[in-house]
Amino acid sequence: MHITKLWVVFLLGLVIPMATQARQTLAVGVYDYPPFYQTHMGEADGVIPDVLHLLNQAQSEVEFVLYATTARRRYKDFQDGKFDLLLFENRQWGWQDYPVHASETLFSGGEVWVTMAASDRHQSYFKQLQGKTLVGVLGYHYGFADLDADPHRLHQHFGMQLVDSQDKVMELLLQERADMGLVAYSFINRYLHQHPELKPRLLISDTFDQQYQHGALLREDATITIEWLNSLFSRLKDNGQLRALWHQHHLLQAPESKSP
Repeated sequence: MHITKLWVVFLLGLVIPMATQARQTLAVGVYDYPPFYQTHMGEADGVIPDVLHLLNQAQSEVEFVLYATTARRRYKDFQDGKFDLLLFENRQWGWQDYPVHASETLFSGGEVWVTMAASDRHQSYFKQLQGKTLVGVLGYHYGFADLDADPHRLHQHFGMQLVDSQDKVMELLLQERADMGLVAYSFINRYLHQHPELKPRLLISDTFDQQYQHGALLREDATITIEWLNSLFSRLKDNGQLRALWHQHHLLQAPESKSP
């Protein structure tokens, strides 16, 4: 009997470590794209880290972890196998020829033009791009340029200045070093929530440069399936956790219908 108990203890000692190691990790590529991802004081912040927290709480099979890249470098890092999943991405943003599965839609988004308010500036100001100094983010895809993110062509054909963040776009506009800038509507919603004093100083286009459906892009041969991932998203939608997160990050102020 004593020997049997020893064998049980021995076998449990083998099984328990195996159980604790059974949860595999899956890297999620992230790049500066407020309010979905940014760093603050060296800490990851934004919608994506919060979504990963919900995903990790909702199941015990996979540990979703962040892999930091850049908007422009993300394609090479994906090819090199650095990560298998992107959130709040769109296949049309240069992923058409990559081996990825697209998830169900998580959030509908779009980009708008922003300029400094002036007594003689109205919505018609945004209809003419020629002759204006434009600013956007390096690696982002914009509708007016047919989603071409090549920095040389954007500068050559549109005279567009490219910076490394949407915050920098706003900084250049506020310093009047650019005439018009493009930012995500979700970004400007949160930006004005954080800086309400700036609202009277800005004019925002009432149409989108582009509208898109945010979802997840998963590597075709990843250790999880897109169906499994969709079932997780559906669970988080059904129990209201995703919608609560959208409110927490001030993503839902955009009108429900805007024509490009």
